[in-house]
Amino acid sequence: MNDSEHARAGSPWMRGITPARLGLVYAVCMVLMLGNPDFHSQPLAKAAGGMLRNGSAFFLAALPMLVFVARTELATADFATGRRVALLALAVLAGAILFPAIRLGLRFGAEPVIGAPSGYWQNPVAHFFRSLALGGLLTSILFYAARERAVQRELQRTRLARVEIDRQMAEARLQLLQAQIEPHFLFNSLASVKVLQDKDPRKGRELLRNLGDYLRVAVSRARLREARLDDELALARSFLGIFEVRMGARLRVRVDVPAELAPALLPPLMIGTLVENAIKHGIAPRASGGTVSIRAFREGDSLGVEVADDGLGFRARSGTGVGLANIRARLETLFGGAGSLELAAGADAGVVASIRLPLRFAPQRAAA
Repeated sequence: MNDSEHARAGSPWMRGITPARLGLVYAVCMVLMLGNPDFHSQPLAKAAGGMLRNGSAFFLAALPMLVFVARTELATADFATGRRVALLALAVLAGAILFPAIRLGLRFGAEPVIGAPSGYWQNPVAHFFRSLALGGLLTSILFYAARERAVQRELQRTRLARVEIDRQMAEARLQLLQAQIEPHFLFNSLASVKVLQDKDPRKGRELLRNLGDYLRVAVSRARLREARLDDELALARSFLGIFEVRMGARLRVRVDVPAELAPALLPPLMIGTLVENAIKHGIAPRASGGTVSIRAFREGDSLGVEVADDGLGFRARSGTGVGLANIRARLETLFGGAGSLELAAGADAGVVASIRLPLRFAPQRAAA
């Protein structure tokens, strides 16, 4: 309600006539009454009544100056400082000229209503200079307060613009990271097809068909910002099906995900990347194969997803690490310190990759 840049309810000319400014002017008028010697010798009740009447009359006479100054302040908001100060000074001068005229009008025209003013108020020259001095002082305070408020608003706009730029840069970075994961999947999968095509063309064709089905879903999903956990698990199972063609009984899969976490949200293709990493570096190089385990759980307000293998462990890890670096960068971009990827040695063998991120749920799906 005390924002001078927003119109009050009613006529537009009241913009800038805020409750705070009205209250300040009235308070100044009442403080001036405390220095009136005519009230000091009177009984308390009579003195209080006289102060209230005369202070109210003083307030009514000061209202035109407040209106002039407020309207000039708004009208000159975009003016140069020197010109604005000059126009505000003219507004104060006009209000100071009107002040004694209004006080004399109240003295002779409204005396039956407000009572006769004391002799102190019968000097128009005193009215003029007092109102000019006080009006100039209050207007100066208003001017510098308005400039301070304008500076703060400009700083706030700058901060908001910087936040928006940061958001756009983060969005662009995220899109780049998500685009990067598609060729990563594709190149590694095609390498698997090439190896199998040389050894067993029939399985190679089957693998290629499964790969085509997988990529139709995976590539489109990589464009999403987030996906449901159950959808990502289904995609990871499809990806595992590609490797099962090649590895057969050497690859075993275990999934432990509570049903209540099925609609939890997470960035797309992260589980698939961890599954691929576990197979490529942990299970595939091992003659006896091994097990890939996928587990999801809730920790307070966080979602945890673990992909573990019982393969060769850290000593077999090599390569550029594009997939893991991509996951870390996406988690940092989306969640800051609330998202993380950690790698740890398994209890007996292999590696456990753990993702932590804020727990959020997708809206319920409409019934078919």
